[in-house]
Amino acid sequence: MAASSSQVATAQDTTPEPPGDSEVTTQLPAADLPNMNEQGYLFELESSWTGSFDSVPGEAPVYQLNVPVHDLTSVEQMASRLGIDGEVEDQGSATFQVEGESGTLFITGGLEQYTSAAEIPEGDLPEDDQAVAFAREWLRQTQLLPADAGEGSVIARVEEPARIIVSIEPLRPENLLSQYPSITVIMGPDALVLEASFRWSTLSTTDTYSLRPVDTAWTEVAEKRSYLQVDVPEGVAEPGTTIAGQSVYDSVSIGYTTSGIPGETQFLQPVYVFSGSVTPEGSDTSFPITAYVPALVNSQQPVG
Repeated sequence: MAASSSQVATAQDTTPEPPGDSEVTTQLPAADLPNMNEQGYLFELESSWTGSFDSVPGEAPVYQLNVPVHDLTSVEQMASRLGIDGEVEDQGSATFQVEGESGTLFITGGLEQYTSAAEIPEGDLPEDDQAVAFAREWLRQTQLLPADAGEGSVIARVEEPARIIVSIEPLRPENLLSQYPSITVIMGPDALVLEASFRWSTLSTTDTYSLRPVDTAWTEVAEKRSYLQVDVPEGVAEPGTTIAGQSVYDSVSIGYTTSGIPGETQFLQPVYVFSGSVTPEGSDTSFPITAYVPALVNSQQPVG
């Protein structure tokens, strides 16, 4: 099936570093904001705000990601839960692999990957709600469903070959923007689990931080210093061209994204998420736009 739109995330301009040093600078790495722009669009947008800032909190917690550490015993236990009967191969650098007749388990820092060797049956894919229920039940039966796992949702459905992909995120924090931590379960016809990827961490609250004033964050959007995610419909503009026009934002919320280098200490920290629509010059067609602004700045201090 052909895609009907291109999803673009880009920074209109580089967001400047606030001056000065503080406790936040030494504690928290920069937030990982969307920066992909495969089509190479540039944006020259005049932005306006029609919503309210009243419901935005003045502070929010920051979470530390605690990545599970594996050894031969824990790998054997996980392989057993998945029904894989094979010898654990220690590949060094905390990387392991177990291969058996029923499938393969590969583990490295921050990732546990299961691949089934089962024959794929003929049949239909389950409906979305059924797929989520099947994925959760499979995780429960294999004793791999985390206690803090959320409900889950279908993130993709492929007709050929027939596949449906379910993603499960933590219960908290709400509005997780990054794909980590999460569990992804890929199923085929008759809800047969073909693959499962575990990018999971337990979360611990490090501190509660004061947020930069939301009106100050909005200024970053209005002055073209935010990171944009835009659903550009097919045919609106050629890749690599500049899209000029008007963007109108009417809501703002707090989302969370990762910060820090994989393999080192990582966090989930708050980000302002401004949502609205954009109308290109000379067009009466509007499409969604989202602007991201870091909610923490160098001058802020932990308050709890």
